[in-house]
Amino acid sequence: MLSEASKQKILVRIKKAINNSEITKDITHSVQDKDGIYQCVIKYYINGKWKTFWSTTGVRVERGNLRNANKVAREVVQLFQEEIDQNNAGKKEVSIVDFQNMVQLNTTNYNPNVKTKADWDFYEYMDYWLENIIKNTVAKNTFEGYKRNVRNYIKEYFTMEEHKKAVKEITADDLDDFYNFLRNEKHLKNASIDHYQDNISSAFQSLLKKKLVRYNPTDLVNPITVETVEVSTYNKSEILNLFEILKDDPIELPAKFASYYGLRRSEILGIRIEVLDLEKDYFVINHIALQDDSKDAEQRVYFLDKTKSKKGYRTFPIFPDIKKDIIKKIERIEKCKEFYGNTYNHTYDGYLFVHDNGDFILPNYFTKRFGKIIRRNELKKVTPHGLRHSNATLLHMEGVDIRDLQDWLGHQSVSSTNRYTRSDYQRQLETARAVERIFSKN
Repeated sequence: MLSEASKQKILVRIKKAINNSEITKDITHSVQDKDGIYQCVIKYYINGKWKTFWSTTGVRVERGNLRNANKVAREVVQLFQEEIDQNNAGKKEVSIVDFQNMVQLNTTNYNPNVKTKADWDFYEYMDYWLENIIKNTVAKNTFEGYKRNVRNYIKEYFTMEEHKKAVKEITADDLDDFYNFLRNEKHLKNASIDHYQDNISSAFQSLLKKKLVRYNPTDLVNPITVETVEVSTYNKSEILNLFEILKDDPIELPAKFASYYGLRRSEILGIRIEVLDLEKDYFVINHIALQDDSKDAEQRVYFLDKTKSKKGYRTFPIFPDIKKDIIKKIERIEKCKEFYGNTYNHTYDGYLFVHDNGDFILPNYFTKRFGKIIRRNELKKVTPHGLRHSNATLLHMEGVDIRDLQDWLGHQSVSSTNRYTRSDYQRQLETARAVERIFSKN
């Protein structure tokens, strides 16, 4: 397949070959070997003479490659024929310079009297994409992240006079300059910049689907190398010490769920009492709690009857120690309802993790309080998500198979599980055991 850049170069050469002259006979083509590369050779009759047009297919002359070379050749022939048809019909009467300028624009529309979204101001289109294309296809919290990206730094940069451009004018160089602006001026890490890249790529992909642009410029930018973030974890003794410190704290049980089960914050806080079977000792993860911190949010917390991925729906056993804490929490909720009477907040009845007055334990409250307790007690810095990593690492060190661990954590891909388990260290241990076996021989 020809890349868009290759097509542009070939189109310029075709235009020069035809030069507004009329092709009077049907064109023919063949594929020939030249210096070990298959070439597309087109024969055409122009101004009373037969001429040839050569274009490389980029396919090496090797066994089994001729079919691919023929496919590329047919693309070149199609470009040639389309240009002949337009030229002979008098639809495009432009100079070579004008044509070169047009093919540099990322648009399928060369009619100046017709406007498409490729002619829109780039920021204007990104805002349109945000509200009209992506808004109803992603989770609410995901959309809020996209909105921050578009209406903060994308808006700031691409509404500056020196950076204002139409969609069709945006190049890979423009995007590289923007990403460098995020690095150097806004001090963002590549992991954050990669999110901007994803948003812009998705916006262009929508235009590609409707054939309003010819290529996606994000495919041509310099690769963004995302830094590996080392998540701090706890060992068994550190976790047990943490439990002692958290005793009787509102986030004690959420922290235990993170440590025992490796659950995500949203999964923990979304647990409802109805999914806890205290007779058969199991519970189900099928509901999550998320927080909306946007200014126009109708409510701070909202719930979804789904998990992060299909693998997220899973069933866990209730361990004896956890069962005692669950029963204790449910009993406390009932006592608090009596104590607070009419002032008790019944909005979140049925949820396990509520404050004594019935208010919901917000996701950000859990994280912030957890961090405050860690700092106050001068413990090794770790986050609630770090407890999830700790659970994965400890289980893997106990010999739990990576596929079983994938199901336990609810990962869609086993590659995600590998990032959690410090599996490289596990392999180091196995190698170390081999060394011990070698030197322990008599």
